[in-house]
Amino acid sequence: HGVHMAGLIAGSTGDTTPKGTTHRSFIGTAPSAHVISVKAGSAEGAVDVSQIIAAIDWVVAHKNDNGLNIRVLNLSLGLPDVPSSADDPLSAAVERAWSAGIVVVAAVGNRGNGAGGIDSPAISPYVIAVGAHESYDSSGAQDWIAPWSSGGTTTRHADVVAPGRSIMSLRVPGSRLDQLYPTARVGDRYFLGSGTSQAAAVV
Repeated sequence: HGVHMAGLIAGSTGDTTPKGTTHRSFIGTAPSAHVISVKAGSAEGAVDVSQIIAAIDWVVAHKNDNGLNIRVLNLSLGLPDVPSSADDPLSAAVERAWSAGIVVVAAVGNRGNGAGGIDSPAISPYVIAVGAHESYDSSGAQDWIAPWSSGGTTTRHADVVAPGRSIMSLRVPGSRLDQLYPTARVGDRYFLGSGTSQAAAVV
């Protein structure tokens, strides 16, 4: 999951194969960006909220160390069923990052419009909350918000939507996702993923 997001953000294969061939060049949204990977979860994706908070606090404490210059924090993750950011420890952590001058981008979740809210930490008004849209028409005439993208409430909803369905990025052969979804492989190097996580990485 993390490699897929990092590829969407700053991936660059350096492949000069012409467009239209099987293995054409892959470029992320911001290929000249520097990615600082802060691993908080297990290989299976399990993670405790306290580990996420510790990772965010690490980013805040070290954002300027050795020229790191961390200016954006991507959180392609979410904790459901948090009614408000007011008493939410994860929201408090991202708000500390915002106070330190870091732009925080967070996925709203993949529970659909009927879920009754968006995930934490996207629920915080101090982050850019990202939903996903999907397209079935190359002209763009048939673009709409993905039905699995959490819609939010009148109090808090996605600030912006970005492409989130079948988004190609880097593949990790033998990883858990690679084993679970072999049909998502694109050749030997790439993998298709869908979710508000991907949309947040694009933003």
